[in-house]
Amino acid sequence: MEDYKYLRELESISNNNTFLQYISERVSSNDYRGIQCSQHNRLTFDYFSKLVSIIYSAAGDRTFGIHIGDDTGKKQPQAEVYYKIVSNIRKAVGKGTINSVKKNTFPDMARMGFLDRYDKFGAKITEGSSKSAIYSVGLSESGIKFAKAAAFEKIKLFTDGVDILTKNAASELVELLYLNDYGIDRIGILEFMYIFSDDREKITANDKLRLLLDYRRLSSSQKDKVDDCLKMFCNPENRKSFKNKTLLRDYNNWKNESQQIYGLLSNSTYFKVENNCLILNTGNYGLFDTRTNRGTKAKTDYFKEHNVLKSGGYELHHIVPFSKAQNKNDAAFIDDYKNLICLSDEKHEEFTASGSKNVIMKYTQDSQNILFMDFDDKIILVDINKDALFAPSLLPVVKEYNQMLLQKFYYV
Repeated sequence: MEDYKYLRELESISNNNTFLQYISERVSSNDYRGIQCSQHNRLTFDYFSKLVSIIYSAAGDRTFGIHIGDDTGKKQPQAEVYYKIVSNIRKAVGKGTINSVKKNTFPDMARMGFLDRYDKFGAKITEGSSKSAIYSVGLSESGIKFAKAAAFEKIKLFTDGVDILTKNAASELVELLYLNDYGIDRIGILEFMYIFSDDREKITANDKLRLLLDYRRLSSSQKDKVDDCLKMFCNPENRKSFKNKTLLRDYNNWKNESQQIYGLLSNSTYFKVENNCLILNTGNYGLFDTRTNRGTKAKTDYFKEHNVLKSGGYELHHIVPFSKAQNKNDAAFIDDYKNLICLSDEKHEEFTASGSKNVIMKYTQDSQNILFMDFDDKIILVDINKDALFAPSLLPVVKEYNQMLLQKFYYV
């Protein structure tokens, strides 16, 4: 494959730069594109709000049949409500067909948790684990809640759906922008595409931070050269004759997918776009206070109170995540040193892989292990002597604060 010459050229742009080695390896991998979601839709918050409102107005909390098979111009009696919804969507947003709504829009809504889909027998389909044909749909409990919610609550619910759709990319970026020690307060589209869209388990949040720092050490001309080399290597014309489609590379598809996710993130309570970069959202509908210095107090308090020094291979983790915050006041409760734990990269990855659902802290007196449970009794075990930088004497303080947050945000 002659196109590998572009990777050799890319790797030679700068000596001993880990980002260059990483990106060369990544685009050589068949899963180089990383996070893929909603690639047929441009799901802005405004567009999504109209979709849910139209469905709720037409069907309320009832399920309704959809058009079965491709549209040939012949109406099906069970899909009368569906046709009305499609027509109203097209009038409201200027797009939407009988085929596209059920094939593109509804799957995204279902993955976000706002729509339930059912098979021909009326059995609810578990998203991501079933290939059954869809015969009917209806707004889920979250979808109905969204339809009835006030403006800010709608944005927060949308943010939760974005986090699901982007495989927790939103939560991961919030933690990085809020807790990093390098003054990083924004992420550009190419930085997201090259680094933060990577959803392979072997690439940790700390890895991404280090790669970002190395990428930013490149000069502007070197960054341009990186992009040129990637465009040439990821040109689908290079391998169009190959029967094995997994060997194809397509720069434009990769970037389009990244831009779609970037757009979703910028419509959340977590982020806004400033000078074409994602930054923490301090606006009226944002979670963060303009007076807050990006988590500095919580971080400083953590290492002071625990009397530990942060070292390589460890990263701070919010036990109860920002995703539970409904407003700036809630975010301040969550960003407290008593809701932080400094975990090894490997252990932190366990929490990330679980979607940061392990929020219930339990421990036994004189034990070196802390249990973090989710609400399905799944457990992550943390050895505070091996997996964390943590003062055992503060276990009662952290546990008491955890119980307060659980009551406040989970009503338990």
